[in-house]
Amino acid sequence: MSRSVLPIRVFVDSDVIISSLISPSGAAFLLINKTKDVELYLSNFSVTELERVTKRLDIKPEKLSSLIETRLSYLEIEQSYEAVQKQFADYVRDTHDAHVVAGAKHAKAAFLVSYNIRHFEAEKLRQDFQLILLAPGMFLQYLRSL
Repeated sequence: MSRSVLPIRVFVDSDVIISSLISPSGAAFLLINKTKDVELYLSNFSVTELERVTKRLDIKPEKLSSLIETRLSYLEIEQSYEAVQKQFADYVRDTHDAHVVAGAKHAKAAFLVSYNIRHFEAEKLRQDFQLILLAPGMFLQYLRSL
């Protein structure tokens, strides 16, 4: 009898999503578009950030919305941005990244994937939330090892 494999829950930082929209190759693109048995999450705060960055980089809004609709699970964090910054300040080096930790916790994610791994307190995330912080390439290596 075979066991069903539960999807791995992953919260994806905005920088990874932007990278996947810019380049059709590389770890971010593979993670967002080609992985199986992985649930990818982003939050309302991430969407706001992504809309601002895609506009600045002249990426078509439809490209972002299509990606969100087809590949990412959306989470609504009901706390204010300021409350999130305060609550998760100990897990980041810059409180503007606190919403990423809040999203990962809200998603009950096993992994937080970001190119900005130095922005986060990796050991504290692991100890307090059992959340593993990895760059996209390292996460893909982990998947290959399964």
